[in-house]
Amino acid sequence: MEALNVARKRAVICSQNGFSTDYRVFKLSETLRESGYEVTLLGRRHPRRDESECEGVSLMRLLFWRGPLFYAEFNWRLALRLLFGKRYDLVVSIDLDTLPGCVIGSKLRGERLLFDSHEYFPGMPEIAHKPFVKWVWGKMADIFIPKADILMTVCRSVARLYCERSGGRKYDFIIVRNVPLSSRAVAVQAHERHDGSFNILYQGAVNVGRGVEEAVEALPSLPGCRLTVVGDGDVMETVRGKVAELHLESRVSIVGRKAFSELPPYMAEADLGLVVLRDMSENYHSALPNRLFDFIHAGLPVVGSDLPEIAAVVRGEDIGVCIEELTPKAIVEAVGYAMHHPEKMQAWRQNMKRIAPAYVWERDAAPLKEALSR
Repeated sequence: MEALNVARKRAVICSQNGFSTDYRVFKLSETLRESGYEVTLLGRRHPRRDESECEGVSLMRLLFWRGPLFYAEFNWRLALRLLFGKRYDLVVSIDLDTLPGCVIGSKLRGERLLFDSHEYFPGMPEIAHKPFVKWVWGKMADIFIPKADILMTVCRSVARLYCERSGGRKYDFIIVRNVPLSSRAVAVQAHERHDGSFNILYQGAVNVGRGVEEAVEALPSLPGCRLTVVGDGDVMETVRGKVAELHLESRVSIVGRKAFSELPPYMAEADLGLVVLRDMSENYHSALPNRLFDFIHAGLPVVGSDLPEIAAVVRGEDIGVCIEELTPKAIVEAVGYAMHHPEKMQAWRQNMKRIAPAYVWERDAAPLKEALSR
């Protein structure tokens, strides 16, 4: 009888991001299923994304797909869906932009609420110079975060920022880093090349302050280097323009957005991975990108930013080199050092092989499973 009761538990994960490319949502879904939940993914239909292959996904068709009216409509529709749709034992809000709707929909029906913050939303670089918008998101955090039953985020820095902006309230965040599932952490073999080329990989959102533009500008000073960009975002057209302006079409490969399951071949072809951010917002300053851990399991040495969370891993574990500021010159120096020190590259790969077992989702998610069982 107990097994039947566990099987009947239902969870819904609410997000406005693309499910097919959000590896963290996939990992969270796996943990919920292991804890006895049937999982539904609830989001919005996006004109540029196809989520048809995602398991258990339900998408809402909205009138707006960006800006304040989008966020208002999405949360209103989310609240109505949760209030008048099927009952759930657990509602999961992914990031602050879904939390108002999830709080209204779950609390009026007495359902448990898990808030998973992928980033420090009031500190996003897109709103760093928009005081009113930043104030609005901050107020959303103050009002709705205390309503959640379980709080989870990607690193201690993000948890600390939420506590600081709330006036020192002691939010009890569970820290589950963006590390891969052990079953999907594929250790790829480096591709042997005989043409003397050296390949740099960037994967993730191609947004402002992510270092893609600087990497392109660095290439003319790095003969023999190639750059592969796997992703899409706000500055992609700017990146394409720089590639054309510098006549680098033969040395820059822009792949576009790929599902997380399609990433290993690109890591296998690379010699060095970029995990760089401009220190232009609280969100970037405290970031701990998932690609850093993907690179660890792939044995791909890293050029990382000298920011607290990133440097603690890159410098602390000795798996690459950190740059103090995000400029083409700094990237040239870091990549050049790696190119001309093969013995150091080998040491970094050995260190990655040694530490990889400590950076797996199952290990980090153990406190979450305990919280779910309570």
